[in-house]
Amino acid sequence: MITKEEVVRILEDSINAPSGSNSQPWRFEFSNNELKIIALPEKDHPILNYRNRGTWVAHGALIENIIISSKAHGYTPLFEIFPDKNNKNLTAVFKFEKSNPEEEPLFPYIAQRATNRKPYQKTRLTGDQKNKLLEVVPKMSGVEVKFVEEQELVKELAEASSASEIVTLENQTLHKLFFEEIVWSRKEEAKKGKGLYLKTMELKPPQELVLRLVKRWSVMNFLNKIGFARKIATDNAKAYSSCATMIGIVVSGEDQSFLDAGRVMERLWLQAAKMKLGLHLMSGTLFFYQVISAGEKKIFSEEHTRLITQAYQKIEQALGVKEGLIALLLRTGFTKEPSAYSTKKKPIIDFS
Repeated sequence: MITKEEVVRILEDSINAPSGSNSQPWRFEFSNNELKIIALPEKDHPILNYRNRGTWVAHGALIENIIISSKAHGYTPLFEIFPDKNNKNLTAVFKFEKSNPEEEPLFPYIAQRATNRKPYQKTRLTGDQKNKLLEVVPKMSGVEVKFVEEQELVKELAEASSASEIVTLENQTLHKLFFEEIVWSRKEEAKKGKGLYLKTMELKPPQELVLRLVKRWSVMNFLNKIGFARKIATDNAKAYSSCATMIGIVVSGEDQSFLDAGRVMERLWLQAAKMKLGLHLMSGTLFFYQVISAGEKKIFSEEHTRLITQAYQKIEQALGVKEGLIALLLRTGFTKEPSAYSTKKKPIIDFS
């Protein structure tokens, strides 16, 4: 049997998992050696989180952290994914058997994992470095990992990924949601308990000033008439392309395949941290495309629908994807430490 104190220790480690705007869309219930992980998709992005897929990715990363942390703390985790067909928000149930602590090579890097939006070096990974990333990827049915290193293809992926920024800044609803997610100070971050902390965006002081100005839709809308959003996307694409490698994670499209994609992503991210590589998840274009391809186009103009569809097709071509759905796209490479980190949170646990 595992104690409450040990469950808290494991979860305090594990919740340093990536989620949309650090929303951490989960809560926990624990009793009689059983830990339930419950999804809170309403905390996630209302549009990007199509069919709760963003939430499932975040839960996959969380679950992988729990597995790693449990072993490091001396417990064998026994778990079932989506155990109740009538309660889809119950993503997993864990039970724990006492064992000897295992030396988990990725465990120390759970606390160090962070999004790094700085420009990266274009120095290619060596064959050994690439193999070290690949060797941590678990084999999962319905999930495939694709690496792209050719610089022309990396550039195409960067440009296609930045299409979501054009749509976000040219669409009034998405513009509002984006600025609602930004937190401008540590004090505001502590108060809101979630959000995209300004300093993690790696903006220069003049860019921060401009961001504050375009928070007002009237200003943003006026500047868009002279191509402001598209200039931002072009500049960001240049930064995104300054990397050694792009990594695509392709799934079958089932809910669990998105959760499994999150597990794969987290292990790649932890290994990248171990290798002192930066990593940046870019999923906006991919998730916008899922909404559009499902026929839910009301929020998007015809021009933006066409832009996102074409961008997704370019990502497909660059990754060489012929079947399946591209769930995630990451860039990685050598870079400097992030300027800031998101504030660590405490897990919300109901001890029955």
